[in-house]
Amino acid sequence: MSAAGLREGFVLLALVALPLSTAAHEVSMAVLLAWAVVAERARPFAMTPWAAGAVASAVVCVLGGWASGNLREGWGQAWLLAPLVALAAPVEAPLLHRRMSVGLWAAGGAAAIALVQAAGGAAGRGLFSHHLSLAYSLLLPFGVALAGRRWGLAALLAAGVLSARSDAAPIALVATAAAVALKRPLVALGGGAAATLVALGAFANVDELRQRAVLWTGGLLVVPGEAGAGGYAAASSQRYEALSPGFWFPNHAHDNVVQLGATLGAGGLVAFALLLLVALRRGHPGAAAGLVGVLVGGLTQNTLGDLEVARSGWVWLAILGTVGQDGGQSVPCCPSSSPPPSPAPSIRP
Repeated sequence: MSAAGLREGFVLLALVALPLSTAAHEVSMAVLLAWAVVAERARPFAMTPWAAGAVASAVVCVLGGWASGNLREGWGQAWLLAPLVALAAPVEAPLLHRRMSVGLWAAGGAAAIALVQAAGGAAGRGLFSHHLSLAYSLLLPFGVALAGRRWGLAALLAAGVLSARSDAAPIALVATAAAVALKRPLVALGGGAAATLVALGAFANVDELRQRAVLWTGGLLVVPGEAGAGGYAAASSQRYEALSPGFWFPNHAHDNVVQLGATLGAGGLVAFALLLLVALRRGHPGAAAGLVGVLVGGLTQNTLGDLEVARSGWVWLAILGTVGQDGGQSVPCCPSSSPPPSPAPSIRP
């Protein structure tokens, strides 16, 4: 087997394992990252429009580890971005089409498993660690399937998202579909965010609203960057206790912006905003739409800090790249005889 064939085998393994086996995905990603850095010297990554944002985000994550004294956590958060480097090399349309099909059918398998679980009375989670990880991870392949007009797979993936029985994920699902239909991810993101806030006010019970208020207020009271990577629980616990004695909730802010601000400070917010803005504006329409859903979900969950969710976002963004930009650097995800589509700028849990 040639070196190129061996590398492609690891790429396909990473795509199959993405929704089915975190351990196998991590191993394949480590191999691909080493390959990209050593053999390609990260040149394909440097050509992507989001390279600067990704590097800045990785740097602030590592610096956040220094701030908290938890270097392992800092490097671990930077490691979430590895697919943007490891999978950046563009390929010809037939090979890209095969990659997309493999990734979509693997995600469909995860959705099918979740539906079986839901039929048995449990919240669907597939082989993911948590039912919300399943719901938000499937938004990326759902967006890709919609953009590629693979209606059957899109329906299966949507059912998988709904099987998680999350109150917020259906809004993210609709926002993802709207981003594909409108080809304006930023508009869909704004609409999804507004719908989430309205739903919280209209349908959440008083106790849930109180919990959310304590979670977000306590997180905002942490001095920006004070917590550092991995230090949120320790930095926020006294704030929560002062706001509501005896209050306890899983130790993250349940909001991407609050979490990033408390752990990585203003630098972290700016770096990730740059990365995400470029991804939404320059990424392939399907991947950009899926990221819209992840960010809408990030109003009530720390989606960008969830390994399984973040990896889904960065893998699909890197694999599909951009359409018709960067001097033809990448190709459409769904090759056909017609011209490629225009690029999209793209309560309780």
